Amino acid sequence: MKKYLMTWYGMTDFRSSLNFEESEGPVLGALRAEDYTDVLVLAYTDKEKTSLNSSVFQEKSNSLNTESLEEQREFVNSNCNTPAAHEHFKNWVEEKLAEAGKHTKVHFHPIALKELNDTERIYEAATRALNAVAKSAGDKQVSLYLSPGTPVMAFVWAFAALRYPTLKKRLIASSQPGKPPQRIVLPNEWLEWHGRQISSNNSDSDQYDVIFHLFGEQRMPSLLGIIQFSSRKHIFVNSEHFPADVMKQFIGEAEFGEVEVDPYDPENVRTSILNQISKMPSNKKIGFNLTGGTKLMYAGSLAACRKVNATPFYFNSRNNQVVYLDDFKTVNTKLISSVETFVQLNGNNLFISKAGHWEDIKGIDNPTRLSMTKQLWNHRSTIASLYRKLVPFNDDPGRNFQFNNKNIFVSLKEGHKAEITIKNRAGKESTFRFKEWPDFARYLTGGWFEEYTYMKLKPLADAGLIRDMRIGMEISFKEENKQNNSSSLNMQLSNLLGDTYQELDISFTDGKRLYVIECKAGSVKGEFVRKLESITRYFGGIEGRGVLACCFPPKSSVVKQKAAEARNVKLMSGANLFDELEAFVYKLVDQP
Repeated sequence: MKKYLMTWYGMTDFRSSLNFEESEGPVLGALRAEDYTDVLVLAYTDKEKTSLNSSVFQEKSNSLNTESLEEQREFVNSNCNTPAAHEHFKNWVEEKLAEAGKHTKVHFHPIALKELNDTERIYEAATRALNAVAKSAGDKQVSLYLSPGTPVMAFVWAFAALRYPTLKKRLIASSQPGKPPQRIVLPNEWLEWHGRQISSNNSDSDQYDVIFHLFGEQRMPSLLGIIQFSSRKHIFVNSEHFPADVMKQFIGEAEFGEVEVDPYDPENVRTSILNQISKMPSNKKIGFNLTGGTKLMYAGSLAACRKVNATPFYFNSRNNQVVYLDDFKTVNTKLISSVETFVQLNGNNLFISKAGHWEDIKGIDNPTRLSMTKQLWNHRSTIASLYRKLVPFNDDPGRNFQFNNKNIFVSLKEGHKAEITIKNRAGKESTFRFKEWPDFARYLTGGWFEEYTYMKLKPLADAGLIRDMRIGMEISFKEENKQNNSSSLNMQLSNLLGDTYQELDISFTDGKRLYVIECKAGSVKGEFVRKLESITRYFGGIEGRGVLACCFPPKSSVVKQKAAEARNVKLMSGANLFDELEAFVYKLVDQP
């Protein structure tokens, strides 16, 4: 029978191999204490570090002053978790085993992690290693060594072991340096709960009778739970400050419920949920969406979940996956198809008064207009010279005007007849005439830039890289709320959105987040960055993203600094604007 020792190796092991420790380290100590046919060592690799080649590593380690703690510390910090360190440690272990007369075969597997406690990849590495051993031929016994590495690595070994009930295995740990490892046993309640969970998850995991959602300031986690899973009833666990009525519009024919709790009292959360469940038939399949709310709500809900053998899951917005917290299985999060969903979710007391569809813009598909819009991008400095004169006419559609300089002429005459003539550098003129265009001034002072931006993004939308792109979507106060604008919420909205509505110049989604592009055809102020930050966060939540798209690079260093400091807004400007915007979209696609 083959006997495997499976383990990570840690900092103490590495220091021992360099003779910086008095002990031989956990890994070598375990191998010397018992006869193993094979040892499988997982090695954390830090991709950010530059690794020495083996000969240089050995030369530097041999020349170190072992009496200098500072030299030791510097060498270890610079070279740990690198390929050179891994090769050195493997050679050292094999050499020491040979000296002790051991015939253990050493298998070494470097594992690249995003960070030292990258739980998902640690779990993936552990289960992959266990799976390989489980599938190997012949009878075998496996010892999972919990002492080396981080606490997360030890915890994951224990959890991963539960996935292999038929594999002969044990968990071992060293309680004292220099003494052989001892066997440890997981609590029976945990083993029983996990065993029932594995059985439960083998059924149709996307169908539930009831799902409990932790509900707080951020509503997106609850929406994702509703989209991801089918349930006959959705119960929102919330506090009095965060009522969940807004979620009714998303659950269709499913039943709606709320459980009001103290968000900072985990025992209150646990007992309140269990009280609800006690009223249900015992065979109900129950899920727990543990993504929202406070940390103490999470603790109380997870305790209730374990008590009733329910399925806990968590939405990881960073990589857009659902993580099942019983076995760490992951699946991709289902996508959100519409921009309007974000507004309906986060827009308190607001409604979409103008959908912002391209085809709804009067005269938008006129070839002359499309050609003129493209021309204006090439002559953006020329049209910008007239902005100051044209702005007063924006709020008075149909009022006649006529302005020109040496390179451009614009006019709106009786009957709303519009005309523009643009002269290029060679002196050639292009004239565009329209029979009726009351809002011509608004188009000339920036509307053209919004339309051009939409046109440049349209191929990316047609290719499916972005979805549900809108232009000029308007969001308004409901009539009944305009009459009662004294409430604190409406006052906040009024300050943020203006008295009547907020217009989103360009908006779209990648199915995961809301993106808002604010188009600025003229000068740019620092306040534009802050306003876009607020709007994007308000409608898109913490994962919303904004782009401040500017015809001209900002002259003010203040604007650039504010944009650099903004977490959810990017500044793009000038001649390279659309190259940057296209690269931005392609980067979205490359993200998980």
